[in-house]
Amino acid sequence: MNMMFMLGIMATVYFASLVLLCFYHGKMNPKLINLAFIIADIVFFFSWNYAEFERGALGDGWMTLDNISPLVCTLIPLTLLMSDKVKSYLYPMIAFLSVGMFVAMLLSPEEAYLVSFKLEANLLYTSEAACHMICSLFGIYLILSGQVEASFKNLAKSLIAVYSLIGTGVVLNYVFHRSYFGMDPYGTSKIYMIDIFGSHIATLTAYILGVFLVLAIGMQAMGILKRVVDKLDQSVGEAATESASEAVTEKINEENDN
Repeated sequence: MNMMFMLGIMATVYFASLVLLCFYHGKMNPKLINLAFIIADIVFFFSWNYAEFERGALGDGWMTLDNISPLVCTLIPLTLLMSDKVKSYLYPMIAFLSVGMFVAMLLSPEEAYLVSFKLEANLLYTSEAACHMICSLFGIYLILSGQVEASFKNLAKSLIAVYSLIGTGVVLNYVFHRSYFGMDPYGTSKIYMIDIFGSHIATLTAYILGVFLVLAIGMQAMGILKRVVDKLDQSVGEAATESASEAVTEKINEENDN
């Protein structure tokens, strides 16, 4: 399958799902929809790991701490085991990363899908794009279903969550000579496999600032989306009320005529 064709399918599924979420989020059972996203995440994330294993790139085991995307893919199923207190920090992080996940679906750092006209979309590229799509849609659903509010308080919680996880990875890098999140203090530190700054401290600082910007932009985008959908719900509700009122009035007039 050509890469552009695969992306076209992913984008079609993404926007069709987004429309359904916007129009029917109020009629969906959050527990069932959350579970559906978790199951989809498990299937596609397993496929992504298997594809990496097949090509011999899974040297450090499961990809969880390789970058933000596999981290989120790992955390989504684990939310089933977490307390509400822990989820109150992780859910905002997942929700506000939605925009970044959508961009990553189209422009994977692996092979910049959107400009890879000659590449074939194998299991690796397809499952990776699908994982980003699921993560993005799940984050959007958390906002639309009211499980997460687009607020500065939740932005702070998302930053605490993501920096705690990145910080843990960085400490492990120093202790065990790893390169989690691409931050290798004893080798070359990279942002999405690209050595931009040539310095571990400079790269780590840029990475931290980049995560902050992605979350801040995501919070603003999710807030705008929620307001638009709320206005849509209000308009639909007013139209339904007006229609019902007209029906009642018409029935009363018919009874009076009789």
